[in-house]
Amino acid sequence: MNSPSAVAARNASTLDPNRTQQVAAEPSAVLSALSDGDSRRILAACDGAPRTAQECAELCDVPLSTVYRKLDSLTEASLLDERLRVQTATHHPREFATNFDTLSFSFDDAGVSLAFRQVATDGGEDGSEGRSR
Repeated sequence: MNSPSAVAARNASTLDPNRTQQVAAEPSAVLSALSDGDSRRILAACDGAPRTAQECAELCDVPLSTVYRKLDSLTEASLLDERLRVQTATHHPREFATNFDTLSFSFDDAGVSLAFRQVATDGGEDGSEGRSR
């Protein structure tokens, strides 16, 4: 089930493909998504250019059904933005792209926090931050 923030992030990125990271991600969701090798390969594939699920499956040599699950996990963790690829045909597939240059984790007595940075658009200022105990 999608969390309200994941749905909001997904809807916002569909409407505005140029938006910067605004939704606070849960550090535990980010760490969970990054702990999986297939998810990391898919994330890397989407870093250079937006990719459809089919393109991710082909590039990463991962079954399409698995790619869909991993894309949902990466999107819910705010590691990927989802948007529509506008084409001349009537079918507009969803595509996925990274929305950050650097992801930083901090560990202290209060828990784990993370910060997304998009140097090209924010001048390197810390973006969205989340904290988990």
